[in-house]
Amino acid sequence: MAANEKTLTDEQFATISANVLHQTLIEVSRTVGKRIFRELEAGKRVALTHLRMEDEGQVRLDLTLDHTEFRGGLNFSLFRDSILALLSRLSDILRDDDTPLPAMRMMDESGQATSERRLFGVPGVIAVEGVPNMLMMGATPSTSEPVVLIELMYIDPEQFAQSVASEAASSS
Repeated sequence: MAANEKTLTDEQFATISANVLHQTLIEVSRTVGKRIFRELEAGKRVALTHLRMEDEGQVRLDLTLDHTEFRGGLNFSLFRDSILALLSRLSDILRDDDTPLPAMRMMDESGQATSERRLFGVPGVIAVEGVPNMLMMGATPSTSEPVVLIELMYIDPEQFAQSVASEAASSS
């Protein structure tokens, strides 16, 4: 967001993003949801909605999808299942006051955030013919205009299997 605007907390970003995803991908008709999915699948940036902020300003929310790490054939039903899994896990964490929302940012050598871009460490996991697929969500506010980009991305689940295996090996 522009420099003169308030900064939202990670929890606020995640809550707004989750609500918008639910309204624009789950609550809509299958036809509308499929149209949005096809645009995302084609690599397009989709404008989802405009939010009115407390100061009466407007913020546009856009959406992108990176499905290069999806294992199997991605279709609308699997995408929708992934969104539902992500939203379920995210809402559980956001409702639990004792569990902080894991959010990662790019850092420089001194540990200072290099941008407002964040990745929420809450995957939505589905299995396709026994193969896990993990969908994660990030958010990037524009520095020059009132736009926030919600980024959905499938990530390689093997990176977690390897870290678990190496932890097990080092502790034995």
